[in-house]
Amino acid sequence: MVTADYGLGIDLGTTHTAAAVSTGGHVESVRLGARRMEIPSAVFVKDDGELLVGEAAERRGRDEPGRLAREFKRRLGDSVPILAGGMPFSAHALTGKLLRFVLDTVTRGQGGPPARVALTYPAYWGPYKREQLDQAIRLADAGPVRLLSEPEAVARWRNVASGQTVAVYDLGGSGFDVAVLRREGDTFTLLGTPEGVDQLGGGDFDAAVYAHVLGALDGVDLGDPETAPALARLRRDCVEAKESLSFDTEVTVAVAVPGRHTRVRISRSVFEGLIALPVRDTADATRRALRSAGVTADDLSGILLAGGSSRIPLVRRVLADEFGPLVAADAHPELSVALGAASISRRAPAVADSAGPASAGPASAGPASAGTGKSPVDEPSEEHVAASRGSAATAGAASEISRRESAAVVSSGGPRTETAATEPAGGSPGAPGAPALGATTVPAGSGATTVPAGPGSPVPGEPAAAAPDRPRSPAERLGLSLRGPEKLDFTDLRTPVDPWAAAEAEAAARAAEHQFGGVSGDAAPAVPSQAVEPGTQFIAAAPGADAAPGRRPPVPAMAGFVVMIVVSAVAGVAISSSLSDAREGEAAGPGGSASAAGPGGIPEANLVIRVDTGGPMGSASWQPTIQTLNAATGKREPLTGTEPGDTLPRWSNDRSMIALTHRNPDRTNEIYVMDRDGGNRRKLVGGVTGGRVVWSPDNRTVAYVKVRNGVPQIFTMPIDGGPAEQITVSANDKDDPVWTPDGKSIIYWAKIDGVRSLWKISVSGVSDNRAVTDPGLGDAVDPAISPDGSLILFTRKIDDNYDIWSVEPDGSNAKPVTSDATREMDPTWSPDGTWLAYVRGDLNHPAVVIERADGADEQTLTTNGAREGHPCWF
Repeated sequence: MVTADYGLGIDLGTTHTAAAVSTGGHVESVRLGARRMEIPSAVFVKDDGELLVGEAAERRGRDEPGRLAREFKRRLGDSVPILAGGMPFSAHALTGKLLRFVLDTVTRGQGGPPARVALTYPAYWGPYKREQLDQAIRLADAGPVRLLSEPEAVARWRNVASGQTVAVYDLGGSGFDVAVLRREGDTFTLLGTPEGVDQLGGGDFDAAVYAHVLGALDGVDLGDPETAPALARLRRDCVEAKESLSFDTEVTVAVAVPGRHTRVRISRSVFEGLIALPVRDTADATRRALRSAGVTADDLSGILLAGGSSRIPLVRRVLADEFGPLVAADAHPELSVALGAASISRRAPAVADSAGPASAGPASAGPASAGTGKSPVDEPSEEHVAASRGSAATAGAASEISRRESAAVVSSGGPRTETAATEPAGGSPGAPGAPALGATTVPAGSGATTVPAGPGSPVPGEPAAAAPDRPRSPAERLGLSLRGPEKLDFTDLRTPVDPWAAAEAEAAARAAEHQFGGVSGDAAPAVPSQAVEPGTQFIAAAPGADAAPGRRPPVPAMAGFVVMIVVSAVAGVAISSSLSDAREGEAAGPGGSASAAGPGGIPEANLVIRVDTGGPMGSASWQPTIQTLNAATGKREPLTGTEPGDTLPRWSNDRSMIALTHRNPDRTNEIYVMDRDGGNRRKLVGGVTGGRVVWSPDNRTVAYVKVRNGVPQIFTMPIDGGPAEQITVSANDKDDPVWTPDGKSIIYWAKIDGVRSLWKISVSGVSDNRAVTDPGLGDAVDPAISPDGSLILFTRKIDDNYDIWSVEPDGSNAKPVTSDATREMDPTWSPDGTWLAYVRGDLNHPAVVIERADGADEQTLTTNGAREGHPCWF
């Protein structure tokens, strides 16, 4: 297909979607709707199954709300389907429909499809959410697309200069977030962790005005069906009144409902009184973002406003009162993200035509610029290119590759996917016509961009090198190919007899790889409860694959022997006996192989344990150190690379790395990651609780607990850099996260109504929690999942009695494993799942005990009054 010579930037917002084009050195917004530049992010399902998008969808949805899907962007990654018109849709399928509508609308207006496309995403999204966006891109048959974070798009549109630090304050229709960015040369670095207030935005302000007007309608039956159409019109009038109050000091809303006709006057001061508290919350979030970034208001060159609701005068006044004269407004803040994406779209990969693969961008005389040298927690969100598989030119190309793997050719015969690490240095000038930040607080600068090269980044024009030292799974060491068939895009899935066959095979292969990698299973002593009120109600939701109309959902990831049978059939080998032999392999760690068995059949795989000296646990004189302990021989050795103050060590699932919590003299805590031999020790994140850090099944991400707004929350973070993603949001005390073997969920405990129970939550971050243990069982903490995912060990506490119990993942068959009168806690599985270890004794006299999974052959490994705790075997 012939493409037109323009770049397209798209902002797929939660409530509204906007687009802009870059052509002839000029950037301008594109009208997507009949009434406004942007359109509602909405999809309507007609009786015949046809889909309406945008304004038409919203219009039809007023009369038939059950057929309307909105705000599906926040549901990306949620396995529970979205029902519209009685038909189930996945969030990424609806997002793909919205994206396709935008592409078609712009193509008609511009006389041809774009040569380049740039698409934005929230800065706080992690790899899982971005992978869901990649799926939507493929379903939309969008071709190669460059992804960049929303705050970076705003910063580029506002021409932030090199060396300047800005905060991007984005208050949209249904959400608020703020991020701190610093530009060095052509690279934007995300500083600290983005903050936000979920489900706070213009929609809440609309509701406040509507409620205020309804308060003047005493005596009107709001539940009368005949009143509903009039109330729908009234709600729309209230939205227009709110928008007018950004420019006028007073508006009048006409009310015409059955039995009542009146006019309600609203002044700007009344409106500001209605929204003062939530606006203040956004200022508080901005302050937290600055603190997380390690900067003050004096360090900022500006606070850039984005999102339609940021045009409200109260927003600017509150920010000015709090942070000084730093606020830099835009005439059309609701379009800033799309305009910024369009300004960089000129450097996105060109859409491939029949002549060959997607363009790798302009030629460069040298490699991409080097990284900034910051720690992983300070590194910017990864920009990457999602390459469509819809054409022969891009068939088999990877849709997302991390910096660490950016040098690898992912598929056979396909072109190398362009990533941030392969982009050339230098670039085009900034966005012409963009409001220069320097006009208010920050001098204008170049809008060119180059993303820092990560480890292993190839020099443009040179052959791609082998992937760097990513830990291989046991299955890979066995020589099994678990990649599965290449993903097919939406167009390709229309023709096969069984279009989900390839997806099912890939799901099974991925599940097998997760199974071989195992899951972290032991636990740390519970963090003392925070004094917080019981929080949000959890929504029960069974995990499952996304579904779409007329399609059979892919087979969910399977655990245990079912997965091994699938992979054995694919590979043509029997791996059940070889798996344990390869569990550690060359990554066994000092002093033992996971498969070898010593006296009595005890696995010789080393445990890592915490050894306590000095004063009581947690006191100023307490000195924890880390050692390895061979359960078969009793041999103990200091763990190379650890330091005094290290505690709660955790093997990665392939035992090639170790993560641990480090306690500083000032009693703050940090998380470190290092290789099994003690090399490459590096700080990952600080300011965490003293609880456990656990590995994802693929060993690329860790989960941990950090206090936010006075409440402990579970976060995940890639070990190779990138922003943290907050998984939980409730106000309940919580701790002890551990990943399920399929990598889709995290098990943890949450304290509700005074009882700590085990809960399960999707790693997508949506509130689809469900309970695993019953509160009537008593406190349940320290979950440890068996390597095959079939059983969860945990510590059950009743009064002062601590015992190890087990429960199946669905919450059934809870029963005791130990029953000693002495405290028992911190269970962990052996890598082959045949033994378990735990701690017996009070917190200041812990001893490591092991026994078979069936309860036989109990042995105490700790002797002579030593204080050994927190064993990690698997």
